[in-house]
Amino acid sequence: MINEVAVRCFLTVAKTLSFTETAKLMFMTQQSVSKYIAKFEEDVGFKLFIRTHHYVMLTKAGEIFVELFTRFAEDFVKATEKTKQYYSAVFSSLRIGYLEWLEISTEISGAVKKLKQENPEMRFIGETHPQFKLIELFMQRKLDLIITYAEFAPKATGIKKMKVLETPLVLLVSPDNPKVKEGATVDDFKNEPFIKAAASHETNSESQARARRQCRELGFTPSEIIISPNIESAYMATEFGQGVLVSTMLSRMSLHSELVCYNIGKSEELQCFWHEDQENPAVAAFAGYLEQTHSV
Repeated sequence: MINEVAVRCFLTVAKTLSFTETAKLMFMTQQSVSKYIAKFEEDVGFKLFIRTHHYVMLTKAGEIFVELFTRFAEDFVKATEKTKQYYSAVFSSLRIGYLEWLEISTEISGAVKKLKQENPEMRFIGETHPQFKLIELFMQRKLDLIITYAEFAPKATGIKKMKVLETPLVLLVSPDNPKVKEGATVDDFKNEPFIKAAASHETNSESQARARRQCRELGFTPSEIIISPNIESAYMATEFGQGVLVSTMLSRMSLHSELVCYNIGKSEELQCFWHEDQENPAVAAFAGYLEQTHSV
């Protein structure tokens, strides 16, 4: 194994062509320099210097190794600079994505404010996307952290998650549904066609199974299960009176649409997800602050 001190001794002797001068420059004895050079020559298997009483000169092997280590030093500087630039970019920004229909700007702002107190130079990039696009960008590493419902958790290994908050589940019904009347409850709609949004990269049978599982948990016995390609389509189908939809009170559609909203009496978890092998410490810190912000 080539010793780092031996390499520095070799390069210094190659530059000064003097063991005495090298010893002074490296704060070593001339005898120590000679030992390091001798050991280096033994390791590489070639004489690196021609040494007489009158002069020191590099052998051909010595010239080759000077060229090698000089090139390595230059490459090392370039690699170091490239690495600094990369981590400067990684550590100075945080890319956050969340479902476009979620009303969680207050929670996100609170977490961002706390993180900026630690790192005032931190740049935050917030993006809202449909569920399928959100997962796609996350898996492509174009988003550092995403916030979505637990049922839409990315299906891959090496992903960490944290519960952000719980939000009440509600049943959304078209106002034109004849069962909508004063005193109506969730029980009045448990046999209606049940609309469910498909998750990213999910087969129709998997979506059906997920919908049936939720129906069992809620005690619904729908006459039909309708799988919409995404959340937006599911809301639209509900507005058209094709069935009922289970959503949460964090959905802008639940809060601001004309759909009639019935509290189911259960809740849904909102979670944040990030890749376990990501290197930006701000990601996990933001997730923690997001949890704290809601629990306060």
